[in-house]
Amino acid sequence: MTQFFQFTNLCRHFEQNGRYIMESGSVEPGHILAIRGPSGAGKSTLLKMLARLIIPESGEIIFRGQSWQTISPMAWRTRVHYVAQKPVMFPGTLEENFRMPFKVSSILNGKGFSRENMLQYMAATDLPLSMLSQEAGTLSGGEAARAALIRALLVEPEILLLDEPTAYLDGDNRAAVIDLLNQWVFTQERAIIVVSHKDEDISELDNVSILTVAVGKARE
Repeated sequence: MTQFFQFTNLCRHFEQNGRYIMESGSVEPGHILAIRGPSGAGKSTLLKMLARLIIPESGEIIFRGQSWQTISPMAWRTRVHYVAQKPVMFPGTLEENFRMPFKVSSILNGKGFSRENMLQYMAATDLPLSMLSQEAGTLSGGEAARAALIRALLVEPEILLLDEPTAYLDGDNRAAVIDLLNQWVFTQERAIIVVSHKDEDISELDNVSILTVAVGKARE
């Protein structure tokens, strides 16, 4: 059986103190891999290596039986999509931000923007439709975090990489995002890899396995 998504001995040294991260793991469709570990252990660095925003010094990533090196970086990032902890909004309205990924049509394999999906995701995360014409730069941190997640979901990735997805959210908004992620991961062949320091997030996500990242130290 072909492994859905697996990474083996991904390694990256940090700039200070001879520290490094080297980790292996895997995730199957319908499942969530939660990355835990102390501050400074390299959890976000691991996510960025999986997203190919940082190139590992060694190691391998296999996605649906293919090495990551045989897939172009841009195509990879639509199938294995990264959402940063600090939400990024681009100049223009919120709706223009939602439509922005579809301007690069050559890497989306014919996928088109779905207004129906956009409206469903906005309702699920309690973003009012009146915000569509609002300048994205005026959104609050919590609104921008939900908008960045929706923009990622609209691309319909197969693997969603999330760095502290509820960091800017409290109460009902946090619960709504957790519910949406649980629903999303069971639709089609999808999986999530998430970094979170919140125990309540991990406990409320379904089909979760834990990867604990330790701080590595090179020998003198």
